[in-house]
Amino acid sequence: MSSSRRPLSALVGASMVAASLLAASAPARAADRRAEAAAKSALKKAENDYLSTDYAAAASRLKKAARTCGRSRCTAATRAAVLRDLGTMQFRNGDIGAARASWGEALKLAPAIDLNPDYDAPDLRSAWEQAKGGSAPAQQPTGDFTHTPAAEQKVDTPLPVYVEYPGSTTLSRVIVKYKGASMSDWKRLELKQMGTGWGGVIPCGDVNKGTMHYWVQGFDQNGDPVAGSGDPRHPYMVPIKDAISGEAPHLPGKGAPKSCSGGGGGDDDCPPGLPGCAEGGSEDNGNKGEEESSESGAEGGEEDYARYWFGVSGSVDFLSLPAGNDLCKLTPSAAPANSANYYCTNPDGTDFPSRASPDQNNHLSIQGQAGHVDGGIQPGDVRVMLAFDYALNPSLLVGARVGYVLNGYTGNAAVHDGRAFGPKLHLEARATYLFGNEPLKHVGFAPMVFGGLGVSEFDGHSLSVVTLDNVAGQQPVNVWLTDGPFFIVGGGGVRYQFSPRAAFTAAARFNAVMGGNGFMMTYGPEIGVLYGF
Repeated sequence: MSSSRRPLSALVGASMVAASLLAASAPARAADRRAEAAAKSALKKAENDYLSTDYAAAASRLKKAARTCGRSRCTAATRAAVLRDLGTMQFRNGDIGAARASWGEALKLAPAIDLNPDYDAPDLRSAWEQAKGGSAPAQQPTGDFTHTPAAEQKVDTPLPVYVEYPGSTTLSRVIVKYKGASMSDWKRLELKQMGTGWGGVIPCGDVNKGTMHYWVQGFDQNGDPVAGSGDPRHPYMVPIKDAISGEAPHLPGKGAPKSCSGGGGGDDDCPPGLPGCAEGGSEDNGNKGEEESSESGAEGGEEDYARYWFGVSGSVDFLSLPAGNDLCKLTPSAAPANSANYYCTNPDGTDFPSRASPDQNNHLSIQGQAGHVDGGIQPGDVRVMLAFDYALNPSLLVGARVGYVLNGYTGNAAVHDGRAFGPKLHLEARATYLFGNEPLKHVGFAPMVFGGLGVSEFDGHSLSVVTLDNVAGQQPVNVWLTDGPFFIVGGGGVRYQFSPRAAFTAAARFNAVMGGNGFMMTYGPEIGVLYGF
């Protein structure tokens, strides 16, 4: 009997232990679900960061997800995916060692894992295969040009590129688009004819440790692309190393370029007439080559940012009105009797007192009852403007603003006296500088500053009352401070580019006004929307 009860009691005890374990693991499983969801969300958001080329933000997001997952709070597959994509962002940031470490951890968790297909590219695939210990470099592209890329090149040393075109179409220009390991966007290099081919050297400043990518395009005399080898997703790739073992690459009939960090120069470094070399050689150096290629891009229709921008903008002025009493009172010559040159108008916009006769002014005889301003900041004019800008380069724009002034001075006396600008017109010439790496080519925010000059009217007013000794009660008036027409404008803010063709701006503007009423300062917000062509 006792022997039969012992197995039963053991079974009951085991059941109680199992129940306790299940109860204890319930919150853990809930926490795992939250961690898993957070990690998957981070993977998705990192894709948006990648599209914006904000690899640092993506890496930070994925590092946080990896910490949240820890060693066991996420599935092995999710932890491996987080580490794999973290390695991708580290690779794009140029931290190859960190990328290999992250990929190594991912492969330990999931040996069969492969690259995220949304990020797959030849250079990334090559590094990934190396991290796996397999064969690596991807095949070089083929196309219309005959070209053998350099096997390798030393850091800080111009990279020669020489191509030949066996096709029947006559080429007027050949351009190389390249991107080094530390570059976030493609640059352009125009090759020059050398014998039967076209040659040039990528500047040493862009030849950084990692992998140089480039592709080639040829254009006819109309500027149309008619030949090519490679493309942004399938470029030529040249390893850039601290030291190379084989023969240094060079252009046909020329010596190998010398390292820019090691000094030297001469024809071997920068062959006469060839763009791209930043050291030594002739005066036709790399800077000139880059300028020529930038200008020729406009002719060839290969611009990768909008040159012409049109839009609308608006601003509100604020100004400080000095305090004063009896501001509507006039001198016998019908000029303002106050030192600030305030002018008054009736609610219907006409001048007060009337300049047709001195009667109204003579009846402003009660001291302190002829118009008053407390002083302080008051809103002034509202400006609605059409905007035009031309991009001289991806960071600098010049243009104009033409608009109409609302909430401006309504009388005639200040205009007649030369202390106000009669037309409600705003004319402004402006230059704008955008900070960042070629911001007109990228989606996202760019800080900006601007400055310019123009003609317009600038006004501020305050509501007051006056008392006439021949009329019962008080009547309302507007007390105006006016100036113009000349002004200098400056300001700063941000520009957000929704796409290479659409942008929004928000800034603070400051106006230094000079005219018949001396000097006046106004300031206020300005916003605008622009569309580029």
